[in-house]
Amino acid sequence: MHVTLLNIRHGGGHRAQSLLDWLTSSIPDVIVLPEWRNNASGDLIKKGLEVKGFHVATAAQANRTSNGILLAVKDACQIRRATPEGGKRGELLVANNSAGWTLLAAYFPQGKAKSPFFNACIEEAVRSPTAPFLILGDLNTGRNDIDREGNGVPFVCADQFDALQTEAGLFDLWRIEHGKTQEWSWRSRINGFRVDHALANAAFRNRFATVRCLYDHTPRETGLSDHSALILKSSAASTEIQFR
Repeated sequence: MHVTLLNIRHGGGHRAQSLLDWLTSSIPDVIVLPEWRNNASGDLIKKGLEVKGFHVATAAQANRTSNGILLAVKDACQIRRATPEGGKRGELLVANNSAGWTLLAAYFPQGKAKSPFFNACIEEAVRSPTAPFLILGDLNTGRNDIDREGNGVPFVCADQFDALQTEAGLFDLWRIEHGKTQEWSWRSRINGFRVDHALANAAFRNRFATVRCLYDHTPRETGLSDHSALILKSSAASTEIQFR
């Protein structure tokens, strides 16, 4: 399994082709792109992934400047939109695969508008208490004690981020591997924040016992995006991630 999460910043714009080239260079099985937009740049990325053999699903508000999300998988699958009703920003997509595990691709809005998105994620997670379940996305939130640098603005809804673990039974895959290390997936002018996450239940961890979770800072450091990529890699057989 090789999964790539990358917030592409305002739809990619003139960076779209370079983003596409970078995303496909490592031959991932699954790609999740928060801040995808339903415009010319977004269409370039979508069609480029389809040419590379991906089946692509997207969700975005009607406005062509609204940030949405793109989910690309190597095998065809049924994907449903799970975005909370009435939200003007943010998107959720849920996919189930033939191997019996669920992926929730997420792009959360800012501020208190995140709250119903956390509730929706918790509801999806508790529906799968024994089946492998993974949330992958830009949640615009983290832990206020160790996921922000210096005097960075405190996260709103940090308690609900914690609830993904305490109430929904999910594990922060990056923290499981790296402990209390501080590493930033997005930086303001002066402070870093860890907002791009992979959270999975015990059944997922049992299925993918060798999974690695790491940040690749290349996209941020080279100007492809203002976010680093989050990468999941597992030595489990490729059939484990097939979507139908």
